[in-house]
Amino acid sequence: MKLSKGDILMASAACAWGFSYIFMKMGLETITPFQMTFLRFGFAFPVLLLIFRKKVIPNRQELKYSAILGCFVFGLTVLYMYGLKTTDASTAGFLAGTTVVLVPILNAILKRKIPEKKVFFATILAICGVALMSVSDGLTMTVGAWLCIGGATCYAVQIIVTDRALGDKGSCRVLVIGVWQMAFAAVLGGIAALCVGETSLSLNGEGWIAVWGLALISSAYGYTAQTIAQKSVRPERIGFIYSLEPVFCAILAFLFFHEIMSLKELFGAILIFLSIIL
Repeated sequence: MKLSKGDILMASAACAWGFSYIFMKMGLETITPFQMTFLRFGFAFPVLLLIFRKKVIPNRQELKYSAILGCFVFGLTVLYMYGLKTTDASTAGFLAGTTVVLVPILNAILKRKIPEKKVFFATILAICGVALMSVSDGLTMTVGAWLCIGGATCYAVQIIVTDRALGDKGSCRVLVIGVWQMAFAAVLGGIAALCVGETSLSLNGEGWIAVWGLALISSAYGYTAQTIAQKSVRPERIGFIYSLEPVFCAILAFLFFHEIMSLKELFGAILIFLSIIL
């Protein structure tokens, strides 16, 4: 199957999200999930607003969808972060990848239509690939693991709602909802941090570099690129391409930390690529 511009754009978004693990290793241990959500999206939103200016002035319909999307972006970010606190990284990585299964299931329920055989086969390939790349010592279902499943569910719903917002049901402008969903996610992160008394920050220089990296690369670029890609790419395919995230994580880990991909992980990466080109 020939890759479209939308496919390539979504793959670049998955690469941008792969950078988030690099930035977290650089010094985000001192920041809470609520604070991180507030800062990364709080920094990303004004930067995008400054770049696009009048192009992203929203109407009422676009504000409504942006608010809904912002809730799910906030939910998936916080759930993943708290999930990582109480489960191992390999389990969390695999469960985050279950989005690839949840998108076609939820979409089939909403449309009351059984997924095509090709979609079903590609889903199996992708989830097997994610499992080979992420699970090392077995899958441990702790509270954190269930939080990661909750995060994956939030992202699956965010993908489907974005599709509806850009389609006949919503007809929203791509850039507008891509930018404004971050504003609502930042507001929710700030409110949550204030409610639990997380008002002080103790970040060093490396920590601030990490926050800005998350804001500009993983948030400003990643979520905007995904939204633009969804204008021409089906939700199920967005899920397949999203499963490239652990592949990019492995590549970036090699480049930055000299971590070598095992044969099992390499085979998993091949399965994920096959699920995309089917």
